[in-house]
Amino acid sequence: MKKFIASIILMSACIFAGAQNDEGQMDDRGRIALTPVILQESSIPAPAANVVLNKLTQIVTKNGLGADSFDPRFIITANMVEISHESTATAPVMQALVLSPTLYIGDAATGTLYASCALNQIKGAGTNETKAYMQAVKGIRVDDPAVQRFIETGKTRIIEWYNSQIDFLISEANSLAGQGKYDEGIALLFTVPSVCKAAFDKAMRAAEQIFQQKIDVEGASLLNTATHVWNANQSWDGANEAAGYLSRIHPLSSAVAGGMALSKSIATRIKELDKREWDFKMRQFEAETNLEGKRIEATAEVGKAMAKRPVNYYNMNSFGWW
Repeated sequence: MKKFIASIILMSACIFAGAQNDEGQMDDRGRIALTPVILQESSIPAPAANVVLNKLTQIVTKNGLGADSFDPRFIITANMVEISHESTATAPVMQALVLSPTLYIGDAATGTLYASCALNQIKGAGTNETKAYMQAVKGIRVDDPAVQRFIETGKTRIIEWYNSQIDFLISEANSLAGQGKYDEGIALLFTVPSVCKAAFDKAMRAAEQIFQQKIDVEGASLLNTATHVWNANQSWDGANEAAGYLSRIHPLSSAVAGGMALSKSIATRIKELDKREWDFKMRQFEAETNLEGKRIEATAEVGKAMAKRPVNYYNMNSFGWW
């Protein structure tokens, strides 16, 4: 049978049970999500792959793990072992199949298998093998108690993974920041779902710290450039060019004070040179504004913009699960 790599389907749904209820209401990106895929090593024929994918999607949606996710690393997949294949002595000739399906939940980044579930044999018949296969797949019950237990086991293992690996994720994010890859570090931390409360809280605190490093470094660079521009051309045009750099300094950056001092110096000099008022004010948050809230909001903007991994980020070819 031909092997087939299915395109990844990301879903959105609400999760109402188990550990995913700990946070109360949250958006889909705060939940554990499973990505349905068909692995290259499976024995599922290519023409039937979409039917199996649809069944996997029904399973995760029915059991509350169909939320959208920044990171498609946690997958649900299936394999169907052919038990028998017969041609009937009828007119027209029919193909009859008996299949033994098994479901799997695992980590596409490490190849770790978290849960598997062997289902009852399913049967299908059709005028060709593909139609018989599709008919058989319909026999998989999404509300099967065995499937529900399987999903719960996988979900629990994923939450345990985040809680146990959070320090390593933070270390990796800090390493990226140390290389000047601030946005990538923040994005990595935003792959932690908020349902993993302890891990998520640690990740967000680390993300805020990296964000502060980012805007401090960027602000210092902008201030330095603005200073050089002004020193090289102390004129109305030079002042406006310098203002272009100063205006890009984030209001929470440690460079704001230096930027304000430079803008005042420029205004004073411009008035001395051509008797005009040069009125530029550094962008600031109002004093009564919750600056910590603004920092969290700004960090989230970076994280959410960068964290979404492409569907082909992980190699979905072979993990040796069967």
